[in-house]
Amino acid sequence: MKNLNQKLASLTRRLEPCWWLIARLLRLRHLEAARTPPRSILLVDLHLIGDMVMLIPLLRVIRRYHPNAHLGLIAGPWGPTILADTGLVDEFISLRAPWVSKGRGVEGIGAVLRAIRASRARVWDWGIDVRGDARNILLLALARARRRVAYDFSGGAALLTDIVPDDGSLRHIIDHHATIAQYLCMPMRAEERIPALIFGETTGPKKNSRLIGFHFGASMTLRRMPLEEAYALLLSFQDHEDSRLILVDAPDTRTLNSALLDRLPASYSNKVERWEGNLREFTEILKTLDKFYAMDSGPAHLAGALGIDTTVFFGPQLSLGVRPIGLNITVVEREDVSCRPCDQQHCTNPRYQECLTQLVRRAQPAQ
Repeated sequence: MKNLNQKLASLTRRLEPCWWLIARLLRLRHLEAARTPPRSILLVDLHLIGDMVMLIPLLRVIRRYHPNAHLGLIAGPWGPTILADTGLVDEFISLRAPWVSKGRGVEGIGAVLRAIRASRARVWDWGIDVRGDARNILLLALARARRRVAYDFSGGAALLTDIVPDDGSLRHIIDHHATIAQYLCMPMRAEERIPALIFGETTGPKKNSRLIGFHFGASMTLRRMPLEEAYALLLSFQDHEDSRLILVDAPDTRTLNSALLDRLPASYSNKVERWEGNLREFTEILKTLDKFYAMDSGPAHLAGALGIDTTVFFGPQLSLGVRPIGLNITVVEREDVSCRPCDQQHCTNPRYQECLTQLVRRAQPAQ
């Protein structure tokens, strides 16, 4: 079982009669599930950068078993940036879903309608949702995929031809993907479970110093590094004359980065660089790094998949289900904070963000 928004899951399950009605209106019962090798496969995963990285093993397995199938993916606009050079996806249908990117209003509804129209331009033999999300399952139904395969974590079973069994235990997302692959008679090899990204070679001058990057942000506020911890981490490199430190600027990190530079000794802060750019440029910067420190976030997954030596700090969320995978990954988290995991939206601990304190000492970054 995945970590779910339990309130949302409860609501979507109450809507089960609606899913049956939609199935009848779409005449889905008249579309027999194709049991022959598929000529076209549509996947849906609308979540963020880290989720797109963790989708790579499943895409790789599908390519191995069905090399001639046309593989489509409904994903956020970050999907093509991350996956375009892998050759794993033939067609991207862009959708910044309003339930993932909040506050989009009418624009978000319009984006959903455009994605549905684009998905109906082709006949899909298989449709796969990897999250067990009733909204994604509805997209597969509206795309009229003949065989619709997903978990039933939050309802929508009436819209599926195949419900992937789940034992209810908390497992890593890639393990969930491997179960889907196994259900579809595509066993995932052990080596395929590690996401790996290969982009074009980066050219540039030879490095004269060790490059160390830091990204203290995350999509959710409670996952972001507190100022004191970020300051302690940067300060631990003060005596490393052979290192260049790079702070990644993003909308959620600019204020923190400015506060850090204001607080650092002037002679040291002048040696710390700030970098800002788009996602594609970010992948190029990551490839130049010797070491990367990041929060539980998409950049950590990107760095890990690119083979960078990466330390990831986990706070309100347990690493078990979502940690980056690879020998180049070090995960740092506290197991002595009783309120973990939480809803990641409301900190109930009297010591605000206690789960993200004392992590730098545990990481021993200056060793």
